[in-house]
Amino acid sequence: MMAMTPSRTTLPKWQIVAIACLAVAWIGLTVPLILGGGDAEAFFKHTFKAYARSSHPYLSLNATFGQLWIAHSCLLIFSIIAMALRKADLFTVLIVGPTIAVVVAVLGASWSDPDWIVITSVCLIGCLVGLVTGGGYCVYDACMGKAEPRNAADSR
Repeated sequence: MMAMTPSRTTLPKWQIVAIACLAVAWIGLTVPLILGGGDAEAFFKHTFKAYARSSHPYLSLNATFGQLWIAHSCLLIFSIIAMALRKADLFTVLIVGPTIAVVVAVLGASWSDPDWIVITSVCLIGCLVGLVTGGGYCVYDACMGKAEPRNAADSR
């Protein structure tokens, strides 16, 4: 009698790199919230006051920063679950939105005088796109899994 052992396939390296980038970004979002006591705007003003522009670059940053942290946390958890379940297709759907958003934010920002509210807003939109499309994909996958497979002889 053969013993049933679980498959020990390794994860693709691109998934490991992607989840590591998501985790590093999550840490980068969490640290200012913790050190600022939930007030990221005050933390950045205090930490970078010598380098901040005079037009107040962190104006109204708290609302989008907190929402970005929540959306990114959900995305990270959802991505870890997708990796644990070996759902590479779901994982890919989850990270496309944030990847595009980060590229747009990085390429579109004027780094000599960045507008941080725009950068966090674009990244928030990317995380929300990843969550909505990932959730939609899960619903679609669940519905298609329950549908009866078509008979090849059926002409309908």
